[in-house]
Amino acid sequence: MATIVLLHSALGLTSHVHAWAEALRDDGHVVETPDLFGGETFHDLQSGVAFADGHGGPPVFVEPAIAQIRDIDGPVVYAGFSLGACVAQLLALRRDDAAAAILVSGLISPEWLESEAWPPGVPGQLHRTESDEWCTTEEAEALIAASGGELVDFVYPGDAHLFAFEGWSEYDSEASHQLFEHVTDFLATLE
Repeated sequence: MATIVLLHSALGLTSHVHAWAEALRDDGHVVETPDLFGGETFHDLQSGVAFADGHGGPPVFVEPAIAQIRDIDGPVVYAGFSLGACVAQLLALRRDDAAAAILVSGLISPEWLESEAWPPGVPGQLHRTESDEWCTTEEAEALIAASGGELVDFVYPGDAHLFAFEGWSEYDSEASHQLFEHVTDFLATLE
């Protein structure tokens, strides 16, 4: 059993994230879902991204996440979708309680992190589609290289960004199920 902090996309804390949290809980894990937007949700990605960018982008949401998980005992798996993956990456880089990271459809390129190196001994997974314009192959390859082999890159066919959100226009059932299998197998190795 792992303790997971699951961070939402720029859509906000929607039913999609709650469904993933519930599936992971059903698998025996403890899952916390901080609300980085204070209850605000969006029906289209562009509006959500504009909201997040208007507040300063992923780094601004690190502190709200920390404030909502203060009572969690480590070690912690930091996981997220899109914007939430970026915040999860920052938490994994900066917190001593990080056991692992799971980044879905999002990352911060190492060139933006200046001197922040991937922490040794913190394994992780990156999940993305092959032509996702929000999470490019070039950025992914740079992060994988910068991780020193700690991150494993899982690439799914297509160009969908939020492919794992059932009911969302980009949902890909097969890729989403493969993602869940990879994640559950990975979490089992941490126990």
